[in-house]
Amino acid sequence: MRFILTTSTGNRRGQAIIFLMMVLVILAIVVLWNFDLHRILHVKYLTQNAGDAAALSAARWQATSLNLVGDLNLFQAIALCSGDRESAATISNIQARLCFTGPLIALMAAQQAAKQNHAYNNESFTQLLREHAHEVRTVYPRLTGENGDMLFPEPYENAWSEYAAMLDAIAEQGLAAGPDNAQFFLDPAAGTHYLLMPDFYDAVAGRVWCWFFRDAPGLLEGYREFFPCWWPPLPGLMERDYINSEIFSLHLSRWETRFSTALDTATADELARMRGFDSPISTNGLDGIWTWYAYDSSRWSAWTAFETQGEMPFPATGVVKPPYDYAGADAAIRIESSSERLTPGPRGSTTTDTILWTAAAKPFGHLNDADIPTRYHLVLPAYRSVRLIPVDTSSAPAGGGYNIAWRRHVADHLPPYMAAGPAGLTPGCWYCSQLLTWEASSFRDVGIAWLSTNSYQCTLPSYGGSRRGGGSRRGH
Repeated sequence: MRFILTTSTGNRRGQAIIFLMMVLVILAIVVLWNFDLHRILHVKYLTQNAGDAAALSAARWQATSLNLVGDLNLFQAIALCSGDRESAATISNIQARLCFTGPLIALMAAQQAAKQNHAYNNESFTQLLREHAHEVRTVYPRLTGENGDMLFPEPYENAWSEYAAMLDAIAEQGLAAGPDNAQFFLDPAAGTHYLLMPDFYDAVAGRVWCWFFRDAPGLLEGYREFFPCWWPPLPGLMERDYINSEIFSLHLSRWETRFSTALDTATADELARMRGFDSPISTNGLDGIWTWYAYDSSRWSAWTAFETQGEMPFPATGVVKPPYDYAGADAAIRIESSSERLTPGPRGSTTTDTILWTAAAKPFGHLNDADIPTRYHLVLPAYRSVRLIPVDTSSAPAGGGYNIAWRRHVADHLPPYMAAGPAGLTPGCWYCSQLLTWEASSFRDVGIAWLSTNSYQCTLPSYGGSRRGGGSRRGH
């Protein structure tokens, strides 16, 4: 019997080719993935730079506007001392316009800074500004209260028309950076209703039962079927003084008083000379009641958002130094960029990543070595620098002033929901989806059961007298 040994060289070559092709495919995916990762990181870096630059630029113009208002307060005192009441009235009118034009110049400066740092126009941001300009032009002058008076009285003649024209001019150039602490006059009072709290929707989506334990005690147990409507009515408009821009507001107020009540003439004369004004400020002509621009005390107060004590401490390693311990005007910016992947998605589809960056900045200064800018209720020229600040310590609302999806939900989706219940919710809206989840009693029962045995985990540990520890969502 004879045995013959043979080799399958052809088969082995075929297997090697298949193995090589598999290796090449894996290498190609790795290369594409690595390229996509670097592209995303690059876009994220550019987006962060653009957001930070836009916030600083806007805050710088806020500082300039505040200094101009302060200078005009001193100019008005000088005019009154010389008996020039006509000039004093003109100065007051200029200040009224500055409360709108200054912040809108800040918005324009923010766009320029963002675009110079490779941010591109966002059509959603631009469209929202166009719509708001139309609303200001057509709705604000016509809204009246029960007594027939204008609901939004103009701070100066033809204010709403001029304000709308400025908004249109900015929208014409396109928005790359959204003003994320914008608070429009028609916005409902934030934080006064669970349906107006973005954290409520986040808690439903993430099953964050501790949020209900801390911020909405009894809501899981107390809620019943929607009909009849369990929710209280949505709140109406906020009560405010309509002398400030809705975007990058300076948060000022008109103060009808004697100058001596606001500031002693010796200090005013010293500040005027420091600013290079030659005419002295004395008691002559300042004994009457005049209009001065002052800080809104409800906004220009201690910087409580930066407190490291209390129920919701800010996770900072130290306290704010006294020369910087005041809230007030600040600028928050939202930039959304996109990065298209080369790596194919499901069934060869194209995948695009959206990169969001928010930043905030604030003007700082001092009157002298000892006094902060708000030492006197009267606005005075004192602002010398701007700094980036954590967004959570800014005046940006929880949902963001330029979060388009949130704005659409509040304005367009909540009213039908309140009228018709879950049947009135809008398909495709993420927030509406969370309300559908909330309606299921089985969902709420899971949260009630979890909290019955695990609520102790919802209390953050205390260190050094403050409730600081893991689990805080604040800090950005």
